[in-house]
Amino acid sequence: MKKYLIILSSALVFFTSNSCSNRDLELLPPDQDSLNEINTPTKLQQLLNGAYLSISSANALGAEATMFADILGDKFFVSNSNSSYTTTYTYNYSATVNDFKFYGTLYDMITKCNFVIQSSVPEDEEVIRMKAEAKILRGMAYFILVNYYSPTPSSGVNQEYGVPLVTDVYDVTIQPARATVAEVYDRIIQDLTEGAQNAEATPQSKVLLGKDAAKLLLSRVYITRRAAGDAQKAVDLATQVIDSAPAGSFGLGTNSISAYTSYFAGNDDTASEEQPETIWELDFNQVTNRANGIGSNVSLPVFYSRQDSRRSMLINQSFYSSFAATDIRRGSLTTGLISNTGPTTPNTDSPKGYWMNKYPRLTSEGNYVRDVKILRYSEAYLNRIEGLYLAGQNAQALTELNAFAASRNGSLYTGADLLNDILTERAKELYGEGHRFFDLKRHNLPVVRPSNCTINCTIPAGDKLFVFPIPQGALNSNANLKQYPGYN
Repeated sequence: MKKYLIILSSALVFFTSNSCSNRDLELLPPDQDSLNEINTPTKLQQLLNGAYLSISSANALGAEATMFADILGDKFFVSNSNSSYTTTYTYNYSATVNDFKFYGTLYDMITKCNFVIQSSVPEDEEVIRMKAEAKILRGMAYFILVNYYSPTPSSGVNQEYGVPLVTDVYDVTIQPARATVAEVYDRIIQDLTEGAQNAEATPQSKVLLGKDAAKLLLSRVYITRRAAGDAQKAVDLATQVIDSAPAGSFGLGTNSISAYTSYFAGNDDTASEEQPETIWELDFNQVTNRANGIGSNVSLPVFYSRQDSRRSMLINQSFYSSFAATDIRRGSLTTGLISNTGPTTPNTDSPKGYWMNKYPRLTSEGNYVRDVKILRYSEAYLNRIEGLYLAGQNAQALTELNAFAASRNGSLYTGADLLNDILTERAKELYGEGHRFFDLKRHNLPVVRPSNCTINCTIPAGDKLFVFPIPQGALNSNANLKQYPGYN
């Protein structure tokens, strides 16, 4: 199926014609007249489409919000031969000098979701579904924002520095202060829970959010918040997702290296998109890319793909060496998901790195049009294992951890340092998919880079650099918004 075009190709009417008011998807504050125009399910769907396009933009999950969670970690580095995002990689950012553009993008998306959720369009089955998807999108956006712009809940530090919560329709006069971290997590959990209740169990396409997406996100939220009872909630939700996984997902049985590699790196888009393993993927094609900014300037393939002239993000030697030679997530150096050929990795890096091939640039339908996988069933197994560990069920966690590693022909674990074992396996499964920085942060662990680093190579746990500075523009326009301590 290529491509879904975020539900209907006619949704692009807002970008290509004047048959409906262009203000319906405008990012500027709508007036009352334009709000009144959103009075049919069709227009409500078009507004929801705009929210999907926003979160898939190059500033958000389509590139930067995903990529930063890996280049801030300890498994990738920015090559000397073609540097990009060095301010982020070196942790040398401030409120005025940074690479971060998704703060405003996500709040624009939240505004669209608020319109959908608060809409007075009479509720039928379709409108209820739209509102559920909008709640999942809003909960996800707040989770991204609080992960980047606030301390982790379990740190106990600066918990008054959550992010602003805006849940009503647009009011240009409001200047919301930061909510507490606890208040933000309460909002996220409420949105995702309500979204899961009314979303479709089996969406028409993998580019749409459904029950499993909300439940998987909730399991991730609970292993991050870690309040009393959260560990078991994470286990229960992850188990529900696992139980609903379709045949063909990468479960605990024997998984083929060819199938696993092709899922990410194969040339055929029909063999990579809309696959059983995927819960939710971003819809990229020639039409949507004009709206979300994905292409040869900014996209995940631009910076990761060995096919792209601007390639700059490489796996470090230490991480590559941690994989067993038989691990299907590594493969051979010529045809695997981690390679050093086609072209040869740069000699200017010492030690040399390795290409990651999860985001090919050129595929069967063109350049930069492969859908990006955001939520996968495999994560549910890892969230369940981490939940078991947090619940004190170490023996069961180790058993399931080794079953998961064995299903990838990977190295098994002794459990002598079980948390490190769990996070190591997460890194091997989810590298390049936007997890590592958050995995370390939620457990209050430092970032320790083993190589290819000259500045800020060790970031101590609790350092202010684990929290992004609020953009100066946002501070200038909102007198009630406070900068995170240490960036003033």
